[in-house]
Amino acid sequence: MKINDLTLPRDLLHEQTVCWPDQGITVMLGQNGVGKSTLLAELARRLPEAAYLPQKNDIYDDISVQAVLALGQQRATQPPSLDVVAAFDLAPLLKMAMRKLSGGQQQRVWLAFMLVQQAPILLLDEPLSALDLRYQKRLTQLLVTAQTSVIMIVHDLNYAQRVADWIWVMHEQTILVGTPTEMLNDTLLSAVFQTTIQQQVTVDGHRYFDT
Repeated sequence: MKINDLTLPRDLLHEQTVCWPDQGITVMLGQNGVGKSTLLAELARRLPEAAYLPQKNDIYDDISVQAVLALGQQRATQPPSLDVVAAFDLAPLLKMAMRKLSGGQQQRVWLAFMLVQQAPILLLDEPLSALDLRYQKRLTQLLVTAQTSVIMIVHDLNYAQRVADWIWVMHEQTILVGTPTEMLNDTLLSAVFQTTIQQQVTVDGHRYFDT
């Protein structure tokens, strides 16, 4: 997949081209304030077939969890292949209004809302935020096995290394694009994040970033 002539306000980006795989996970990295969320919102505008999860979503605060999921289902073009209620343990919450849920509970509902749409592209702005480790792991399993294209913003380099098929790095008003092997190297990441980042190797060969 490819989009040409991407330009963002405040000179965050000018006439850039980005590409990503039809299926798999593309992880977007970069310092705070470089325009990652702005870019994701622009992609949502340019890709009407995509399902988009912003960082904050309070437009349905006064309706029930069940109603939110029904709205997601209305956007689907085929029967659901995943029981999102079971996947995110939402059964006890179905009758509750969104505004009465904790941040983590709301995030689980919004992720279920996204997945039930069965969109060909998922645009996720920090989807791991507010999730405890159990649901982070569950979401990751769902995304890795999904027959869809995922573009997600994360801040954890080790998570990016584990799940990404493709990497975007936003830096100095440009987008660097490549495979995890190409993009997740100490020199580039240290320059991007303006701090020393070193990849370590355990005795059994496992690689991880020491930040």
